Amino acid sequence: MAARRGPVFAATYLASHDGSVRQVDVRPLDPGTPDRTRLVGRTALTDVAFGETTITREVMQPGWRWSDDVKPVVGTDLCQAGHRLYIVSGRMQVVMEDADLKLGEGDAVVIPPGHDAWTVGDDPCALVDFSGDYSHLIAAGDAYRRMAEPARPSRGHRGIRTDAVAELRADARAGRLDGAAVEIVLSAVSRRSRRLSGPAGLTPRETEVLVLIATGASAKQVARMLGITPKTAATHIERIYAKIAVTSRAAATRFAIHHGLIDPVC
Repeated sequence: MAARRGPVFAATYLASHDGSVRQVDVRPLDPGTPDRTRLVGRTALTDVAFGETTITREVMQPGWRWSDDVKPVVGTDLCQAGHRLYIVSGRMQVVMEDADLKLGEGDAVVIPPGHDAWTVGDDPCALVDFSGDYSHLIAAGDAYRRMAEPARPSRGHRGIRTDAVAELRADARAGRLDGAAVEIVLSAVSRRSRRLSGPAGLTPRETEVLVLIATGASAKQVARMLGITPKTAATHIERIYAKIAVTSRAAATRFAIHHGLIDPVC
């Protein structure tokens, strides 16, 4: 007989608008049979099926950061998956546009899309995600990367493989991948390919900063999202303004829209 795995936790979640978090109604569940374990950077993710519901157990090693370990797979600037988390052990910090969350063992929280996160301290952070969105997004990003990688003639390849796009969407129609996750990944791939062109001589990092400030991020928020100091972020912004010959955020936003770096707001 196979060894019985330890309990997975289900919880009722409560997160207030001011970012405070508290744990309520936590109870153990039979974990069922894991479908697969996927290694993404310094993260191990195991999907577990409960009937029609999938939960994901994650173990993130010390030094893990979403923007370093997962962003290269899914391609989005910030994590675009929503989460319903229970922290089993360890600590992590989640940064959103309007709130910072410091989470530890026993915390349960709902996190909306649009955030970065990282482990805190010298211990791994283990958690259970009851949403399923995160696993779907990583699966779609991983699938696109596998499909597109063989066609790259060199490290400088910047295009989008149309056959990979068609194949990914076919997998979504067949139910092998989540359709919404596939479209998020393809949108990020398209946007990233446009950014690499570097309008007005912008470096990839400057282009990344321009996109963030054009979508409303302050210099302080840019620094937190990219893991740089506020002074470095301010220097990037100053150089960007000089290169694209503007003196205001509004003008920088118009430049970003004109060059296809961001979508216009209707």
